[in-house]
Amino acid sequence: MKRIAHCLSLSVVVCSMIMSSASADGHPNAEQTIEQSMKPYRANYVITRDDSDYGKGYRILEKSPEDAWQLRTKSDISWFILSDTREARSVFIVDKENSRLEPREFTYMRTGTGSDKSFHGEFIADSKKVRNIDTGRMLDVNWKAALFDEANVTEQLRIDLAKGAESFEYRVVNEKGEEDEYRFKVLAKEQQLSLPYGDVEAIKVGRIRDNNRRQTFFWFAPEINYVMVQMQQFKEGDEQATMSLKKLSM
Repeated sequence: MKRIAHCLSLSVVVCSMIMSSASADGHPNAEQTIEQSMKPYRANYVITRDDSDYGKGYRILEKSPEDAWQLRTKSDISWFILSDTREARSVFIVDKENSRLEPREFTYMRTGTGSDKSFHGEFIADSKKVRNIDTGRMLDVNWKAALFDEANVTEQLRIDLAKGAESFEYRVVNEKGEEDEYRFKVLAKEQQLSLPYGDVEAIKVGRIRDNNRRQTFFWFAPEINYVMVQMQQFKEGDEQATMSLKKLSM
């Protein structure tokens, strides 16, 4: 249960491929700028396992005061007597010159069956430091170039997809307050999906790990500004969970 929910946090909490893309104004095969990609939206998802209801989640991207952005995510899973709720909030600015997101604050909270967990980090851009707000301690994080948090990295992936990239490496502060590396690769450029939201054409992206015990796949739809429309998690070949877009407001 914890591993399944952890996968979902990466995408719903949370826990960012394209050649046949469409730009925000509908022109095919056009690369999008970061300004075109960064449009507010609210996406609601259903979570299933073996075609049975498993839970629900959402991602909400919105503009905040003083040119900052805010991403809020939540996954809520229940399975027999087990439950797991995960929420994340990422505050960041848009670096237009380098076409990337720069985090300012990241909050994560997990409640449910088992131990509750949380992390609250502050990203201090001037000194390239990350502070654990709960303990007051600085994290051992190498922030020499780009750095993301576990929530907004999926947004950066979406931005880079729209620019035409097909492989991705990101330095990330995860939900434990630890530095990690996330790697992704485009696996298919055109796949037709039938979702609760409707039929969409999407780009399939896989997360690259050092071993294949766990596999995570994401689908992003160019026709709706590369919003993530589906995610699947497998463990040793068995489906653990599927998250599918149900409703989208932009």
